[in-house]
Amino acid sequence: MTIRVGLIGFGLSGRVFHAPFVINDPDMEMAYVCSSKVEEVRTALPEVTVVSTAEAVFSASDVDLVVITTPNALHFEQAKLALENGKHVLLEKPSVTSVSQIEALCSLAKQQGLVFCVYQNRRFDGDLQRLKALIDGAELGELKHLDSRFDRFRPLAQARWREEPGVGTGIFWDLGPHILDQVLFLFGAPKWLHASIDCLREGCQTHDWFELELGYDDKRIRLGSTPFEAGDMRRFNARFTQGSWQCVGLDPQEEALRAGQMPWQSEFPAQQHNTRFVAHTQNDIETFQESATQGDYAAFYRQLGHAIAGKGDAPVSMEQACQLIYGLCLAEQSAETGQRVAWDYTPRLG
Repeated sequence: MTIRVGLIGFGLSGRVFHAPFVINDPDMEMAYVCSSKVEEVRTALPEVTVVSTAEAVFSASDVDLVVITTPNALHFEQAKLALENGKHVLLEKPSVTSVSQIEALCSLAKQQGLVFCVYQNRRFDGDLQRLKALIDGAELGELKHLDSRFDRFRPLAQARWREEPGVGTGIFWDLGPHILDQVLFLFGAPKWLHASIDCLREGCQTHDWFELELGYDDKRIRLGSTPFEAGDMRRFNARFTQGSWQCVGLDPQEEALRAGQMPWQSEFPAQQHNTRFVAHTQNDIETFQESATQGDYAAFYRQLGHAIAGKGDAPVSMEQACQLIYGLCLAEQSAETGQRVAWDYTPRLG
């Protein structure tokens, strides 16, 4: 079974994070791209049909899966229309910005018997996979405290839609879905959440800084992002009962993709990065290179293809997609009130 794909949008997300993996997957074929960048698409994908409207993709009889990478404000209506036209849907993060919208999309997909999935590719980062192995294998005992950060040095506001006022813009809705989803993937829902979301750069029009704390019965998790981290980013700092583990730097797959490396190339991702793992125990210090735990974004598409073929579960379940949007909205509520808020949610899917 070949899954024919229609890609909506050919900006950074569509061009870098999706098209290469559709092309790479032996069970998929890129059939359509909806974009105004006609020549750019034809240069990269000469055999693909380029159309000017998303509706042309949704109504095409030879499309099985629609991948939506448009700005956040368009996600709900486009995903809804694709599902109504009988298409499986992969929706870029953040999927939508309200619980009612994500529940509506998931309920519609269930009613139609279709796969609806949100693109949380950073579940397949090598650093997260290493951390999960440490937790599952209890190599350093029981996890008690985790810091997870996605910092950058961008002290000046930029002219791009993600930094303009609007629903779902700003750094919290850009990076928050990655690191909160990772925590929900590892530990499930917390008991409570406390958040602070702010705008710190001169001239910024939407939030560019955030800190979240999640409370579990036996552990505490802190998440955050700042635009003022000029040195190496400490991606994870995990404290266990028998030691601690840190990851400095970011999984190299994004850097490789941006540099034009393709997932089918044997050297992908080239190890030209500064990521390092360090584990501290009572008696020694052990250092791991990133190559010891290889990330694999292609596995996301493989698992998605299996789900569409009825051979397994999607890489992100609809219940998990709902939990994430609830958590992001709950964090905004906490930031607005300055209060710790209880996590009390069960997805309502028809």
